[in-house]
Amino acid sequence: MLALWLVTGYELLRNLAEAERRVNEVHASFVRGEETLSAIRTSVLLGSIYLRDALVDATGNRGYYRAELGRTRADIEQRLPRDDAGMALPADPVQWHQLRQGLDAYWTTLDLFLRPDAPLTYVQGTGLLRREVVPARTNVLRIVDRIADLQRIAQRQREAEASLLHRDVRVRIVAIGGGMLIIGLVVSWFVVRRVAGLERELHRRRIAETENRKDLERLSARLVDAQEQERRALARELHDEVGQALTAIKMEVGVALRGAPADARTRGSLEEARAIAETTLQGVRDLSQLLHPSTLDDFGLPETLSAYLRSFGKRTGVHADLRIVNCAGRLPQAIEVGVYRILQEALTNVARHSHAAHVVVTVVRDGQVVHVTVEDDGIGCARNAARTRGLGVIGMRERAQSLAGAFIIEDRPDGGTRICVVVPLPDTDEVMHAAAS
Repeated sequence: MLALWLVTGYELLRNLAEAERRVNEVHASFVRGEETLSAIRTSVLLGSIYLRDALVDATGNRGYYRAELGRTRADIEQRLPRDDAGMALPADPVQWHQLRQGLDAYWTTLDLFLRPDAPLTYVQGTGLLRREVVPARTNVLRIVDRIADLQRIAQRQREAEASLLHRDVRVRIVAIGGGMLIIGLVVSWFVVRRVAGLERELHRRRIAETENRKDLERLSARLVDAQEQERRALARELHDEVGQALTAIKMEVGVALRGAPADARTRGSLEEARAIAETTLQGVRDLSQLLHPSTLDDFGLPETLSAYLRSFGKRTGVHADLRIVNCAGRLPQAIEVGVYRILQEALTNVARHSHAAHVVVTVVRDGQVVHVTVEDDGIGCARNAARTRGLGVIGMRERAQSLAGAFIIEDRPDGGTRICVVVPLPDTDEVMHAAAS
């Protein structure tokens, strides 16, 4: 489009310059022609005046008037074009030829009369002036008038041609402008259509991306639910099946010890078996609580967190404090489980990566929002990229998002790391509807 505009603009400027040049040439030629004809008319009249003055001059000094007539004739010869090609606005070539012939005859007649040896008295000169000079002068002036008329006609014709040229340039400007406008509209239509297509494609991809993200979120939520159900089933299996079996083994070993002989070796083996059963039973109970604490279903989140933090302190050596504010009632099961798993993962990260000696867990219920905060005095996030880029952080963020909450991990101003989770509580009607479903 830019190249087309440049080419058409150059063409229009060239046409306008050509039209201006022709108009200027026509005007200059007309002015030259008018000046030439006016000079010829003046020279012809001056020739008659010189002849009359020579006749009335008593001194008979005809040489002066003949010299003046020669200078006037020479000036006219210089002004008069040798052929019609000398004029940009020529009249009929026949008229110019007749004018040259008439002027030659007129100058010859005057020269003959003004020769010093010409026997010319006043009466004879007056008669010759009336018979010879005046008709020649009248013929020249009539030819000059005809040529002037032809010049004016030609001028009007050339002006009409220049006007047509200007009109043609204007028509070209309008045509080129209209063509460029049409081309611009067509290009704009294609551009708008292309942009609209790209916008539709972008919108379609955005919708598909949104749907894919929602599908991933739903899949993640289902995987979390499935994982939680599997953990609950495994915990129940360990507690009910394996735990009861180990308890039965422990009891049977106790019975065997009461009825066993006094052999020290046999009693030692039975004591060792009972100790192994006791240790294994405690390990199974601990594993069951880690997979899914039964207290979470029976007593709620505060008691479960209190028991978990005591066990966490014993296992890791990190001093843990729990602060519960306004959480007397039970929360929805999904929120209790989600908050418990987030805190479990956060404390696991504290034990693995933070090098902290103290951690504070705060759970505050503020109206329809639960605020959960974990703060430690470790090395912080900036010095430990594993805490912000690991799978544990991703899992905590996904759990918070599955509960329609927000997850933030940041450095504390006085050192250490702060993890903040904000989870909104559903309305009572929604909880009842979900329970009924």
